This record gives sequence, structure tokens and C-alpha cells, in this order.
Amino acid sequence: MAEHKLNILFTCAGRRVVLLDAFRRAMKDLGVAGKILVTDVTKASAAFCKADKGVVVPSTGTAEYIPALLEICAAESVGLIIPLTDLDLRCLARQSKKFSSIGCEIMVGPPETILLCRDKTLTSKFLRRIGLQAVRTFSLEQFREKPFFPCFVKPIRGSASIGTGKLHSEAEMNAHLATYGNLMLFQDYVPGAEYTLDIYRSRSGKVLSVVPRQRLAIRAGEVEKGLTVDDKELIDAGVRLGENLDGLWGVVNAQCRRPPDGKAHFFEINPRFGGGVPLSINAGADFPRYVLEETLGMPISAGMGKFKPDTLMLRYDDAVFVHADNPSELPGFDTPQKR
Repeated sequence: MAEHKLNILFTCAGRRVVLLDAFRRAMKDLGVAGKILVTDVTKASAAFCKADKGVVVPSTGTAEYIPALLEICAAESVGLIIPLTDLDLRCLARQSKKFSSIGCEIMVGPPETILLCRDKTLTSKFLRRIGLQAVRTFSLEQFREKPFFPCFVKPIRGSASIGTGKLHSEAEMNAHLATYGNLMLFQDYVPGAEYTLDIYRSRSGKVLSVVPRQRLAIRAGEVEKGLTVDDKELIDAGVRLGENLDGLWGVVNAQCRRPPDGKAHFFEINPRFGGGVPLSINAGADFPRYVLEETLGMPISAGMGKFKPDTLMLRYDDAVFVHADNPSELPGFDTPQKR
């Protein structure tokens, strides 16, 4: 018989089927009974086909979003919420007490720490403050005063690499701004190998696991081919970074580039599960297990260096097939969606 019971809700679940499967395995291994629930803005979501229950909710930016989640959590006795994209991190952080009052915990940090991660200008200042090499970052106004090319451009509070790119000229910059708007940051373009660090930070503020993985190929902002690496510089940086993210608990990932014969330059912190985390899980760092153990008050089995280096991930497309009851209501029915 199961020793523990926990219903988990994953928000903005989309295509994160592999992660859901990893949580199911961890629940089984730990003897945890419970349901996996997911939310999305449409039933045309792969996660709906793999979860115990999928619920369509309003968009994250609407006033109805948080009340809808609270209703789900109360009706389904949800004990843990895990956000899977950047879209609802800030509102969940601000409203976390409403969820805790009904017995539901959220894997999220306080609003100020979430803002620090989401606002790239604050991220850059934070990285420099804790002694890590940060990619130089400029506002549009600052960049126009002393422009340089090539440069890298990204939205101030972007997600999924939308609106990012390498620019080679002022003409390219103007075209980019016309397409994506002026709320942009400009950074040095740093060549070299690119890495993501998957980090587990406990509620006590101790970093228990860091897994660096090299991003060999990227598609639509997510790693398509990756390799775990045992790299002391990156692991030490992950510990320093994680220990300074006040109030955050659970899984966080950070991204950096390292020029040939140079030090790692960090440019991104995401306080959530990254899209490529299945690689780290497969290599032996069972992040879903650690989250469950901490949530249920069990000893956390994480450990530094507890992963297999040189584990290679080669992602490929898979599909689920279901009957569409109302095809005309599907997103993209009138105009195809592009990602």
C-alpha cells in the first residue's frame, strides 16, 4: 500500500509529457499515491492525453486565471503545483498564500526573486553581484548611444526564445524592433559552447544537486541534442547561483556560454524545470523524486555529483492521436500556429 498521497497539478503543461512520466516513476518508487493533473488553454494539448485529468483554464494574464486554479485545487485536493513555463510564475508567486491556505504548496519563490529571474536587467546585476561573469546587457536607449554589432537581442521578459536573435547591422535591428516591439535588451554576442545547469535548491537554501549539460543543438528555444558534463567550474557556479536565490526552492536552471579558453558567461536564470531536464534525470539526478521527497517531508536523496557525465540525449518527435470533437475550435484551425 502507498505510504503517502499527493495530487500534483502542472500548469501550462503543453508538451511536457516526458517530465510527467518521470514524476509518475518517482511517485511509484516512493510509494506515493495520487493523481497527475494538468492545465492548458486548450484541450489540444499532448499533456492532456497523458495526465489523469486535464483542465482548460483562462489565459495566464487574465483576472480569471488564479481563481480557476484555486477552484481546481480545492475540488481535486491538490497538494502541489508545479509551473512549467514562465507565463504564470509571477502571479503564482504573488498569490501563493491563497493556495497554502487550502493546503496546496507551489514550487515557486517569492515575487522579488521571480522578478529577478524574469527581468534580464536585474538578472545581469544579480550575476555580477554574486561574482559570476555576466554577459553585458544594455537597454534599447543605452544601446542606441553606443551601438555595436554583432549583438544579441532578447525581450526584457521573454520566454521560449521568442524575439531573440543575433543582429549584424542597424537595419536588422530596426526590422527586429518593428516585428517584436521596443521592450528589448541588447547583449554582447558571446561565441563558444553553451550550457544549461539544472540545480536543486532545498527550502533551507542549500544546493543539493547541480548537473551541467551542454546544448549541442537547439530548436524553438529548447535543447534537441545535449550532453551531461562533469565540469567543476560550472558546478561551483551553480552552487553559488542557487544559494543566492533567496526563498526559492525546488528546481531552477541557468544558462551560460563559454568562449574558447575563457570563463563561463551567464545570461539566463529560469526558476522552474527546464525543457531539457529529462537529460539530467536520465543521467541519475532524479529531480522529480527530490521535489516529492521535500514536499512530503522525507529525506532528500539528492547529492552533488550524483549523475553520469557524457550521457547524450537525442530528442525526436513523437505524437498522440485522439478524436477531435469540435475541430473548428482547435487553435490554428483558421490560421496555422507558428512556434
